[in-house]
Amino acid sequence: MSRFEPGENVEFREVWDGRTWELREGVIIEDGPELIASYTPPRSPALVAVGASGKRLRIPEPDWALEETVTHDGVLGVHTPGAQHSVLAVFGVTGRFEYWYINLESDLERTERGFQYEDHFLDVVVQPGLRSWLWKDEHELAEVVERGLFSPEKAAAIRAEGERAVAWLLARRPPYDRPWEEWRP
Repeated sequence: MSRFEPGENVEFREVWDGRTWELREGVIIEDGPELIASYTPPRSPALVAVGASGKRLRIPEPDWALEETVTHDGVLGVHTPGAQHSVLAVFGVTGRFEYWYINLESDLERTERGFQYEDHFLDVVVQPGLRSWLWKDEHELAEVVERGLFSPEKAAAIRAEGERAVAWLLARRPPYDRPWEEWRP
């Protein structure tokens, strides 16, 4: 499939077991062999998985439906093709850079309308200025393993990918050597 042009609207489809789990739109900033960068403005329409109770699900259940919602913050996504993560620069609703978010996930798979991927539940939050970082949602990854959705070996590989991603970001290796925190739509 061909690459998307800067300014083009695309879909980011998170899938679980072949079904859409979450869907949001983004605007392509750059789409090349070494980098895919996109921006999702605050309050963009999105679809999220909800259970029978109508509550948003964090971990898949046998049955779920999609519910319309909106995103909160603006998010600049930076993905290196082949990587098992994306690095997100999160901007508050005022447009001010807030923090880095490393989303551990499968490599982005190109589709006709954008990209799809599988989330790996564990994430990393890195403070501005790269001062400190912490794991996010360790309990979710543990529950996914407990339920048999991921093997302990896959969970260990996901954690190792997170450690590599943090080291890469903290060292400001490409593409994180660019001043993404200063980027504005």
